[in-house]
Amino acid sequence: IVFGTFRRSLLDIHHGAIAIMGSRGLTHLLTEFLKNTVGRLRPDFLARCKWDKALKECTGHIENVLDGRRSFPSGHSASAFTGMTFLSLYLAGQTAAWCFHAPLPPSSWTSSRAGRLSITIAPMIWAVYVAITRLEDYRHHKEDVIVGSLIGISTATIFYLMFWPNPFYASNFQQRSSTEPRLAYTNDTYRDRNGAFELARFEVDESEAV
Repeated sequence: IVFGTFRRSLLDIHHGAIAIMGSRGLTHLLTEFLKNTVGRLRPDFLARCKWDKALKECTGHIENVLDGRRSFPSGHSASAFTGMTFLSLYLAGQTAAWCFHAPLPPSSWTSSRAGRLSITIAPMIWAVYVAITRLEDYRHHKEDVIVGSLIGISTATIFYLMFWPNPFYASNFQQRSSTEPRLAYTNDTYRDRNGAFELARFEVDESEAV
């Protein structure tokens, strides 16, 4: 959305908003479903429970006790990887960082391969940091964090590829279409569709002149 605002592209803003909301919504739906279905205990469940031997029941706050049974998967890890994976894919699509056979601009900051890789990897490093903190705080088991991260990566990748070309294909960059969003109901890019429209209009004008 931010990049679309700077580029003054309503199509970028539109696709970005839908893709982000859709991926985060699907991530939230999957994590909440699994949390309520599996009911795995968090590593700090005993501290939440405050077990009373005489009463033989938990004496902690009911909200904390119930939340202590929602360990799998990690919602924070899923949410972090959803946003950061989408950002990494978008940056890779703009800079061809993950496509080593794509042509590079002659004089630009994107001509540095190390710089492009660093920019696209930085969001993923932040997501990994968030996931690690969930283990350090004893909020989740390692399996919870791994599955949550995979959910976030999967949903972000699906929604990105729905609206933008694959950033791994060199042909997309050779045609200069990887940075352009797809049209809503076709596989064409915005630039390709504009070119086709202009060509068709030119042909119509010629026929009318004859």
